Amino acid sequence: MEFKTHISVKNLNLWYGGQQALNDISIDIPDKKVTAIIGPSGCGKSTFLKSLNRLIDLQDDVKVNGQVLVDGENIYDPHVEITHLRKKIGLLFQRPQALPMSIYDNVAYGPRIHGTKHRKDLDGIVERYLKLSGLWDEVKDRLQGPASKLSIGQQQRLCLARSLAIEPEVILGDEPTSALDPISAEHIEQRFLELKKQYTIILVTHSLRQAQRLADYVIFFYLGNIVEHGPAAEFFRNPKDAKTQAYINGRFIEGRKADKELDLKGTVCPANFVKAKLALEGLDEGKVLRIIVDYEPAVSELPRAMEYEGHKVLEVKRLSATDWEIVIQRL
Repeated sequence: MEFKTHISVKNLNLWYGGQQALNDISIDIPDKKVTAIIGPSGCGKSTFLKSLNRLIDLQDDVKVNGQVLVDGENIYDPHVEITHLRKKIGLLFQRPQALPMSIYDNVAYGPRIHGTKHRKDLDGIVERYLKLSGLWDEVKDRLQGPASKLSIGQQQRLCLARSLAIEPEVILGDEPTSALDPISAEHIEQRFLELKKQYTIILVTHSLRQAQRLADYVIFFYLGNIVEHGPAAEFFRNPKDAKTQAYINGRFIEGRKADKELDLKGTVCPANFVKAKLALEGLDEGKVLRIIVDYEPAVSELPRAMEYEGHKVLEVKRLSATDWEIVIQRL
């Protein structure tokens, strides 16, 4: 299947301090399709996503080389105007980040910044993008009400409307449905299926089922490398690489010797974070901790917390119907 390219990444490398997070990434991302980025936690998915609109610049001690071409323009060229770039590429986070203002003002915020002042024009923009995000009928009679009063699922659709209101070409989603209930998640997924007719959509997801439902194209990351990529139907039906096959089938990607093991089954947040942190502090730099959990929120929250502490998540894999393994290296 032939795709028109919208974003072309060439030899992209990225470091946090002395630690390399992306290794010589080269990939073409198709135009007006849904591309799903999959792989275990800590493998570089979110880092790669944030490199596509240079949001990664906001983090300390980051070094990038290589090219990311959007419509043929290298966004890492020193002469690129960052505000213009980010207007072209919207981003939805895992948890909705509604602004502390009215529903109307959330959507009108971006257009106002970019010069739209007339109330009639703003009214049209607010209605159009609330409709596109599937929220208009639920909020049209309370537009001046606070966005904070919306449900979390409605807030995520509001954030989608706010992103669309600045008329981007690309929508990035960093696990945009993982914090939502199933019905709200379905609302967002249906929006993506509609919006891909007009926008290039790139999603990081831990859910293989979601990737299978939504994706036209799939990229599999592992330890900062692209292992395999291709059209979704072929990718899931006939994965070529053994690591891809193992990941899709829920098996270990590869054996990894741990210096210490920690069984956190039966432990919930934040106690599991405290115990994991203390265990890592008891290890020498470079040593590896293997953690077993059976509390599903910990599968995403614990790796994020450990990364925030400055450690490296090497692997997250399902062991059984209830148990997961998280492998972390102390840095």
